[in-house]
Amino acid sequence: MIAVKDLKKVYHQANREIRALDGVTLAVPDDSVHGVIGQSGAGKSTLVRCLALLDRPTSGTVEINGVDLAHVRSGELRRARRRLGVVFQHANLFDSRTIAANVAYPLELAGMDRRERSAKVTELLGLVGLGDAEEAHPAQLSGGQRQRVGIARALATDPDVLLCDEPTSALDPRTTDEILDLIADIKSRLGLAVLVITHEMHVVKRICDSVSLLEAGLVVESGPLADVVGKLGSRLGEMLLQLPPCAPLAPGQGSTLEVLDTTSPGDPAVLAHAQRHFAVELPILAGTVEHLGGATFSRLRVLVPPSLELGTVQAFLTEHGAQSTPSFPTTAEVSR
Repeated sequence: MIAVKDLKKVYHQANREIRALDGVTLAVPDDSVHGVIGQSGAGKSTLVRCLALLDRPTSGTVEINGVDLAHVRSGELRRARRRLGVVFQHANLFDSRTIAANVAYPLELAGMDRRERSAKVTELLGLVGLGDAEEAHPAQLSGGQRQRVGIARALATDPDVLLCDEPTSALDPRTTDEILDLIADIKSRLGLAVLVITHEMHVVKRICDSVSLLEAGLVVESGPLADVVGKLGSRLGEMLLQLPPCAPLAPGQGSTLEVLDTTSPGDPAVLAHAQRHFAVELPILAGTVEHLGGATFSRLRVLVPPSLELGTVQAFLTEHGAQSTPSFPTTAEVSR
């Protein structure tokens, strides 16, 4: 398990203070994947550096299975880093070394016997699906294969935690899914706590059990995937369940409700029930359905005709397990 508590990183430039991290707290249990998302400048890169012990936090703790890595002595830093494997955006392999030699590198630094080292490398390359590529060089591999080598190398020291920094942002969609599925499989096989830094919603949807939104060095929203998606008005929920474009209403056409329903897998049954109850059509102007965190969510923008009061419709939807709120398409949504 990895537990980050009140992590702060302050840089000093000339006469000003830059708070890159301003009290980040999060936890990732074993055998789970936690995603950290945020835009450029949110503090993701600094968080990676502090978690990977490439940069010392100003304050706070980074605990792996109860051991605070943020405060180990300089002489013990290399040993402490072995508890955490890091997969970078680019594999950063040694071009002059074979694939086997790249994976063996951290084992050489650890002083492992050559025979043990060779057996470990063979095991790891088999784990990532490259058992027949030991003697190849990085230039002979595709981007996805190089990333598989990077994952194998990150696992070489039997870490307790796998930290993935934008692991698929340089890959095509198909290869992205293959690498994400590999990370999820390794997590399950080895029981690792995996933390993924990303700006891609697809990554979170595909493999994450929980997620945090980082802004200006702060975690502004966090929770299990099903919880954040299942809360109407959640910013993470809106990012993960984006509605398609919707044109503005004409005068006198009625009003709109945004409806979130988690009671039926892929079928807006509560809306159909409402239409039968009120004996009037409630057209869907926009909608999206996703299966996330073990549940199916329907997010809809519904037209309520002038003959019905919004409050009456909302009360009915609430009574039948759906959430709703008055909705007004923004200029961005209309033009998207």
